[in-house]
Amino acid sequence: MKLFNVIVVGIFLALAISAVIIFSTFTALNKNSVGKVSVWGSLPLSTFEAVMGGLQEGNSTYDGVTYTFVPASELIPNLVEAIAAGRGPDLVIFPAEYLLSQGDKLVSIPYSNVSRREFQNTFIQAGEVFLANDGIKGIPFTVDPLVMYWNRTLFANAGLAQPPKFWDELSDIAPRLTKTQENGTLTQNSVALGAWDNIFHAKAIFLTLAHQLGNPVVGRNSEGVYVSMISEGAVESGALTPVNSAVRFYTDFSDPVKPVYSWNRSAPESRNAFLAGGVAMYFGSVSELLGMRQANPNLNFDVAPVPSVRGGGAGVSAEVTALSIPRGSRNIGGSLAVALALTSAKSQQALLSLISLPSVRRDAVSNNPNDPYGAMFQNAAVLSFSFLDPDPSATDAIFKRMMESVSSGKLRVTEASQGAHSELQALLR
Repeated sequence: MKLFNVIVVGIFLALAISAVIIFSTFTALNKNSVGKVSVWGSLPLSTFEAVMGGLQEGNSTYDGVTYTFVPASELIPNLVEAIAAGRGPDLVIFPAEYLLSQGDKLVSIPYSNVSRREFQNTFIQAGEVFLANDGIKGIPFTVDPLVMYWNRTLFANAGLAQPPKFWDELSDIAPRLTKTQENGTLTQNSVALGAWDNIFHAKAIFLTLAHQLGNPVVGRNSEGVYVSMISEGAVESGALTPVNSAVRFYTDFSDPVKPVYSWNRSAPESRNAFLAGGVAMYFGSVSELLGMRQANPNLNFDVAPVPSVRGGGAGVSAEVTALSIPRGSRNIGGSLAVALALTSAKSQQALLSLISLPSVRRDAVSNNPNDPYGAMFQNAAVLSFSFLDPDPSATDAIFKRMMESVSSGKLRVTEASQGAHSELQALLR
């Protein structure tokens, strides 16, 4: 057994040393070319080629880089299959939401190549989800945080000049923005909250509420194992835990007896309802702005930060991607060089001018006087976080059951959250 242990340790040391050598020797051996690097992602081909064009102009270093567009719904299944078959790409634009479930398919970039301090000084906090004990699972590439869209006309009609900055302000103004018929039928909604299936970004909204109240929902215990944090939080004088408070606040908006009642499961899909002019506030992602302008050019709406907890947190959920190196990559060193080039300040500026998103870099500034949202979107990115999701579809179903069991009166908040805690813990195991 002693000999066996020595052999096993020796194998792991050899693999670790070889990985370090691959990364460390690339710069010295390939100064003039990154070689062939195939990249997969769900970014439009024209956008990727435009950014790469800026790097390739007058420079042959990146001539060997090629890109394959893969629809977002097919990216992870195709990537897993390709890696297993030994024909995967060298680099992939990897969504953070699959990091917990599929992170073992990625190569860890040694901290000797990109130090933890350098990473944290360069990239926003939401990108730190890619930091692992043995290295970096990806170089942050894009971020799409949650923001609040608000109908200026409906606000003006209610005598309101500004959108709410805090959640308690939202609760206060909700009755003034909601209209009902004598039989209780909603004819105008203050905000799309309370239900699940007909609310875009329902999970992101819930996670934002929980995060701002101090609970990440999923975290690591003292042994470094990922566990459910839903039941965490000091309970003093019968007060609700952070997650329970988030559930109570969220579901109140679908309770007909509450003053804030504004939504139910029979309402149309939230984004379409907002575009039709019947909803005063809608929580959506930054990337939706252009499409919403085009969908209804006559809608008088604006964008504001997501409200925060008064005296508490202000973080918002965001969709984050990184340039990651899949296992089986045939050009690890070249792939890292491409990833670092595409996340440089110059490349990020070129990318953001094409996709209208904030930057993943901390040093990014918005100095375009014609862009009324740039600074606000960048601030949202800096405040954003990325949820450690064990299974995007499964967690959505868990949170949906939790919310609907409360809004329907089937369970009390504490009972529903405890059930969700048990389900999430089982999923993490």
